[in-house]
Amino acid sequence: MPAPPSVAWLNGRVVPWNEAVLPIEDRAVQFAESLYEVLPVTAGRVRLLDRHVDRMRKAAELLELAPGVPDAADWRELGARLIEEEGLVEGLLYAQLTGGVGPRAFLPEPRPRPNFCAYVRPWRFPRRTEAERGIAAATLPDTRWDSAWLKTTMLLPAVLNKREAARRGADEALLTSPDGMVREGASSNLFLVEAGRILTPPSTAHVLPGITRPLVASLAGQAGREVVEERLARERLYAADEVFITSTSRLVMPLTRIDGDTIGDGRAGPVALDLAARLRRRLDLPD
Repeated sequence: MPAPPSVAWLNGRVVPWNEAVLPIEDRAVQFAESLYEVLPVTAGRVRLLDRHVDRMRKAAELLELAPGVPDAADWRELGARLIEEEGLVEGLLYAQLTGGVGPRAFLPEPRPRPNFCAYVRPWRFPRRTEAERGIAAATLPDTRWDSAWLKTTMLLPAVLNKREAARRGADEALLTSPDGMVREGASSNLFLVEAGRILTPPSTAHVLPGITRPLVASLAGQAGREVVEERLARERLYAADEVFITSTSRLVMPLTRIDGDTIGDGRAGPVALDLAARLRRRLDLPD
C-alpha cells in the first residue's frame, strides 16, 4: 500500500492527515450526500482547475450545497499548499464536498454546514508506451441512477461494474442502456472512430460531463478532425476502426479488446495515439 499523504485541506486550513476526519453523522456517510472532483497535477501545478470548480459548483447548486464550494482563488491556494507540503510533481488532487454534520434525518433543520476536504497523491499518467499497449473493456448494463451526470460519491454501481469487468479480464466497464446503446465507461467517457469520423455518445443525464472529454474534442479540432455526438449501439463498438476512452487519470486510452473481441487490428489506432500525444503536450507531460 502506498504511504498516505502527510496533510489534507479541511474546511479552509491544512491539517495533519490523521486529523482530517469526518464525523459518523456527516451526510456523506449517512446519505451519500457528497460531490467530488479529481484534478490532474502535472509539472507541479494543478491543471484544468476552473473547469472542475465550475462542474462541482453546478452540481452543488442542485444539491443545495453551493455555500460549501470554495471559490477559484481558494482552490488555487489549497492546491499550491498541498503540492508544496507533499513535494508533488505529478499526481492527482482529490476534493470532496459533503452535506455536513447533523442528526440522521432526511431533511434536518437547520441545514448542516457543508464540509470540504482535499488532498493530493502521486500518480503517474499514461505515457506513449501505455497508450500504445491499450486496455480491454467489457460491456455491462448501466445500473446507476438517472442523474449520473452529477459527480457524486455514490459510486457503488461503478465499483460493482468494475469488479465484474475485472472478472472478465477487462480494465474498464462500458455501460449500456436498456435499449443497447452504449453510454460511457464506469469512470470514463467513450469515443470511437468509424470511417475516419470520431463519434461519442450524446450528452444526457446518463453521461457525466467529463472534463477531459471536451478538451480532447478541442484537440481533435486542432488536428482537423470533428467530434460528433451520436447514439451508438453496442454492436458498433466491435466493428469500429478504433475505440478509446478519456478520463483525468487515464487521459486518452485506446481499447484494443471489448467483450473479448479484437478492435481493429488489435493495436492502438493512429487517431487515439495522436490525441493522447497532443493531450500529454497540453499537460506538459513527458512522452
